[in-house]
Amino acid sequence: MSRFYNLKVSKVEQDTDDALTIAVEIPDHLREEFKFKQGQYINLKKTIDGKDEIRSYSIVNAPGENQNHIEVLVKIIPEGKLSPVLQQDLKAGDMIEVMPPIGSFYANLHPTNDRTYIGLAAGSGISPVLCNIKEILIQEPQSRVYLFFGNKTKDKILKKNEIYRLEKEYGSRFRVTYIVSREKSDNPVFEGRITAEKLNELFDLFGDIPISETTYFICGPTDMIQSIADFLHLEKKVPAIQILHEYYTAPDDDDDPEKSDEFKALPNINSMVTVILDDDEYTFELNSKEEVIVDKCNNEGIPAPYSCHGGVCRTCMAQVLDGEVFMEKNFALNEEQVEQGFILTCQAHPTTHNVTLTFDV
Repeated sequence: MSRFYNLKVSKVEQDTDDALTIAVEIPDHLREEFKFKQGQYINLKKTIDGKDEIRSYSIVNAPGENQNHIEVLVKIIPEGKLSPVLQQDLKAGDMIEVMPPIGSFYANLHPTNDRTYIGLAAGSGISPVLCNIKEILIQEPQSRVYLFFGNKTKDKILKKNEIYRLEKEYGSRFRVTYIVSREKSDNPVFEGRITAEKLNELFDLFGDIPISETTYFICGPTDMIQSIADFLHLEKKVPAIQILHEYYTAPDDDDDPEKSDEFKALPNINSMVTVILDDDEYTFELNSKEEVIVDKCNNEGIPAPYSCHGGVCRTCMAQVLDGEVFMEKNFALNEEQVEQGFILTCQAHPTTHNVTLTFDV
C-alpha cells in the first residue's frame, strides 16, 4: 500500500491570484517510489486543528523533464480546509507529507509515433493535461498537439508562462487556443465555455485535424467532460480508447445512489469485514446500510488511505479477496479493474456476511 513520506518543499510560487505552484524534492533513495507517469497525481497531507486533511493534486512537470522533484498546481478554494493553509503558511524548506503518484490519465507513447493529440482543459484541469502535453512533445518528435484551454478571463489563465514557453520551443508542433467565458474576443469562437458545440466550431477552424484518429485528453467540469466525450464518440466516431478524461471533482449526479432502487435492494446485514493493510489484519463489524468501509476503518483507528470521498481518485483503492461489496459511485476504476475485484472503499458497502479485502495492492 502507498504511504505518506515527509518531503522537503523546494518551491512555492503564486501562479495567479488564486493558484500556486508547489514543488517537492525527491531524495535519491525514494526515486523509484516516486517515479511517475504523465497525468498522474499525488496526495498532500497536513494536520490542521488536530485533523489530517488530505487532498489530491495533479502533477504538472513531465517525467521527461526532471524526476528529482514533483510539481503540482494548487487552486485556492477560499472555504477549503487545506489550500488556504498551503497558500498562507507553506514556504520553501518546509516539510510536507506526500503519497507516491497514482492515476491512469495517460496514453502510451513511443518515439516513432506520428500522431495528433488534443488537450481540452478548463481552469485547474490544465494540470494533468499540460503534463501529458509536455511528455508527448518530449517523447514523440513527430507528433502534434493542440490545446484548447478555457478560463474565465485572460488574467486568470493558469500556467500561462509555461504554455508560452512551450509554444516558443516547439513551434508548429504545439498550437494553443484560449477560450474565455467572461470577456469579449475579436472572434466569437474564442468566447464562452468549452462545450461540444464549441469543439465542433474549433474543428471547423482547424480543418487539418484528423478528428477520428486523434487522441483526446479532457479535464474540467463534469458536464464538459461528459458532453464532449459523448460528442466525440457518438457523433465524430472517435474510438473510446482515444478519449481520456480526468474528473477533478466528483460528478454531480441528480440521482443519489443511496436512494436508488439498487441501493434499497441491498440486504440489510451485519458483515464481518477483514482488512489487510501493510501486512497487518484488522477485523470489524459493519452494517451494509451504514458508513462506507474506509470511514469505518478510520473510525476504528485503522489508517486506511483516502482523499476525495467522491469516487474520483483511487487513493482508497483496495481489492476484495472474499465476499462482495456494493459501490455507490465509481469514476476512477475501469471495467477490467472492477472485474478483478478492485473497489473504491470510500464508496463501498459490504453485501455478504463476510468480506476480506486488502489495501496492499
